[in-house]
Amino acid sequence: MSAVGAASPGGLEVGALLLDLDGTLVSTGEANYLAYRDALADVGLDLSREAFDGTWGRDSRDFIPDLVPGITTEEVDAVRRAKADRYGGYLGTTQVNRSLVGVLRQLAPTTPTALVTTAKSGNARQLLEAHDLAGLFDVTVFGDDVARSKPDPACYLLALARLGVPAAGALAVEDSDAGMRAARAAGVAVLRVPTI
Repeated sequence: MSAVGAASPGGLEVGALLLDLDGTLVSTGEANYLAYRDALADVGLDLSREAFDGTWGRDSRDFIPDLVPGITTEEVDAVRRAKADRYGGYLGTTQVNRSLVGVLRQLAPTTPTALVTTAKSGNARQLLEAHDLAGLFDVTVFGDDVARSKPDPACYLLALARLGVPAAGALAVEDSDAGMRAARAAGVAVLRVPTI
C-alpha cells in the first residue's frame, strides 16, 4: 500500500475510501429481489417489489421477520440459505456504477480501500468476481463478519481497524439511510449517491 492521503479526482484529500456494494457500487436490486422472491415463496409469501424495496439497506435477519410475522429463527436461516443459492442465477441483472468504479480504480493504487457491505460473503464474492472488482479492495467487510449490521457502526469500525487507518480523513460512499447512519456513527464522513 502506498501513501495515505491521496488526492481524489476532485481534489479532495481522501485518507481511505470505504464503499458500500449493493445499490452503490453495483445495481443489485433486481437480483436480490428475484432471489428473495423465490426463497420467500418457500414459506408461502408472495413478495412484491414494493415490499422488497422497503427493506433496502437492512440485513435479512432483521427484515425477513417483518415480512413474515411469526417466522422462526430456523425458518429465517432457511430463507437466507435459499436466497443465497438462487442469487447466482440472477447476476446477469446486475450492473456496475461505472463512474464510481472509475474513481475506485484511480484511487486504489495509492489510497487504502475497503468494501463495507451487509451482503453475505458468498453472494458478495460472486458479484465482485462477476464484475472483476475484487482486486480493487485492500480489505472487505461482509455482513457475516459482524454480529450487527448497518445502521450499527460495527462494519465500518472493523474496516477501519483492518485498514489500520483512523476515521478522520476516511470517506464512505453509501446509497441507503442505514449505511449513512452506520458510517457517521463510526466517525466517517459520508458521500451519498443515488441508488443505482
